[in-house]
Amino acid sequence: MSKKDEITWLADGSYLPDIEPHTKAKHLILEEYIANYIRILHGTGRRGVTKFTFVDGFCGGGMYEDRDNREKWKGSPIRLIEAARKGFKKAGRQYDEPLDIKYIFIDDKQSHIECLKNYSFPQVGLGYLVDEEQHEYREEFGQCIEQCQFILGEFEQVINRCIISVESRKGSSFFLLDPFGWSHVSMNSIRKINDLSGSEILYTYMIDYLKRFAFVKYEKNKRKTFNKILEAEGYYESVNLDNMDTFGEQAYYRNEAMRLFRDRGFPKHIQEKYIFTFAVIPKTDSRVLYYLMHLSKNLRALEVMTDSFWKQNNVDSQYHFKIYGLAFETQKYYQENQFILEFNINKDKNELCIDKLHEQLPDIIGDNADGITYGEIVKRTMELNPASLLHYESYFNQLKNNKEIKIFRDGKEFNGTKFKRSDIIKLPRQYQGNLFYNSKLFPK
Repeated sequence: MSKKDEITWLADGSYLPDIEPHTKAKHLILEEYIANYIRILHGTGRRGVTKFTFVDGFCGGGMYEDRDNREKWKGSPIRLIEAARKGFKKAGRQYDEPLDIKYIFIDDKQSHIECLKNYSFPQVGLGYLVDEEQHEYREEFGQCIEQCQFILGEFEQVINRCIISVESRKGSSFFLLDPFGWSHVSMNSIRKINDLSGSEILYTYMIDYLKRFAFVKYEKNKRKTFNKILEAEGYYESVNLDNMDTFGEQAYYRNEAMRLFRDRGFPKHIQEKYIFTFAVIPKTDSRVLYYLMHLSKNLRALEVMTDSFWKQNNVDSQYHFKIYGLAFETQKYYQENQFILEFNINKDKNELCIDKLHEQLPDIIGDNADGITYGEIVKRTMELNPASLLHYESYFNQLKNNKEIKIFRDGKEFNGTKFKRSDIIKLPRQYQGNLFYNSKLFPK
């Protein structure tokens, strides 16, 4: 979000805030991911997940003005519902019990809740969901039960209600946390969510706001408040106020954010911790406005979110890749006047990803003479580079085709192109101890 007074909805929908390009990108990432989230968790295995809870912690009024295109733009509450339905349809499966989805929409302004219920939902044919009762949604193959709950209040004051609701329902949960600034969501709340079984978070981390207010060293009270809310004592200690917007400092902010949320955002008993960041940059070669941070405890969730981020990535610079992984630049949006809606990444970006993988993976493979599984390699490295699973597959297929690695499945050499996590990757004998030094594909 930008300035707080601009993000305001009137109860009757007579005033809607303008949608910003980076918010569009955020919504499209959300929509892409939730559709795949439902499709994969509900549609795979003998018995897919049948209960989901979605919590939109800062839901707003549900619609925006898209003045560039002279139309309305759907906000996150509507996109959550429509994306879940799309995922249900893609899954194409029905079990003994119907798919059961509950949406919890939270906002601290009465006018926003009223606009969402009385204007935005009716505008898109969802008005019947505002009574907070369960309703049936049907596809040709089966039934989905939907229910909406609307909560007026500060997120920090109602998070325990949400936790109890998710725990009682079980299943999987997804929390969309899109606050204004860093002070509206505490690290304690992040930790509570991550303590839930099957939970994920997509969090907007307002790094630019944080830099301007929390890192000013002479503002000791603000730094003290920041440390209390985000438990950040001992982090961001090397901030140089004279170089806040240099690339090196930007990289430092990102890395410290990932270290902070990995250390403090998960309960100590959680072993599997995955964080991926997506930078939003207001103009070329400038500061990062905020990071979208995806926190999960499941490698598959990280893989799917990375693919979703890729579809909105529009940064070409290799330097950006080294710092941010993936990013969205608003200046490019205005220049191109369109979003990347299809998985159509240019050759340079793909090559950058392959180069990054080649920086990281050979040593891992070489250190495991008896072989290492494909899944373990992805697990160790996916947070550290901008590559999607498609890039990993492309990289290993090129090496396999050039006879620089061998891949084994169930004890037999595998020559296919689609890998399983259990597939074992080994070096041929001629490369043992001298990994890729004579590589045809990647000469050193």
